[in-house]
Amino acid sequence: MKPSILAVALFCVVLFNGDRPVSGAAASTDATSCNSRKKNSPQLVKIPRLKNTWQIQRKCKFPSAKHVGFAIDVFYKKWLRQFGDKDKKVLSTLNNMMIEWGEKPKAITGGAFDVNGDPISGTARGLTLMPGYIWIWENRYQRIAATALIHELVHAALWSQQGYHGDPDHEGDEFKGWTAKHTKFIREVNTLLANTDI
Repeated sequence: MKPSILAVALFCVVLFNGDRPVSGAAASTDATSCNSRKKNSPQLVKIPRLKNTWQIQRKCKFPSAKHVGFAIDVFYKKWLRQFGDKDKKVLSTLNNMMIEWGEKPKAITGGAFDVNGDPISGTARGLTLMPGYIWIWENRYQRIAATALIHELVHAALWSQQGYHGDPDHEGDEFKGWTAKHTKFIREVNTLLANTDI
């Protein structure tokens, strides 16, 4: 077989393999740059599939940057089908995000609500601090589907579309944006991720 035919075949496999990044940017060949020799030190790790999205993590085993990229890709594709993204604001936010993973839940100091909009106290599993910065508790199950990642991505998506908040009271009456469809969406995406053991 001629070398040019092999080159064309390889190009077609790479181009049409269905594993293209959400952003259209080239996928990283190094799925994670986490350095296991740094033990429990915080590390900044690039998320593959996204232009400028990073995570701060302490351990290299969980969460895998590759799995986080896959989860965000699934989130966006499903979001696009269900809610749309006319101005590509959600895509822009997802492509320019910092995700900080924490080893312990954070104490709620005020301003947190349950899904019905009622104030809550205790600890948080995740926080959307601004559209492009979220904090997530790793939790003991070591699976992204068991974390608050998808929940916080909904807050970030709503915030990027609305421009002034991510609807902190969820289905409550004080802020607008979050509906029962968003709550169902989170369950569906997390089920998809759990079924792929992520």
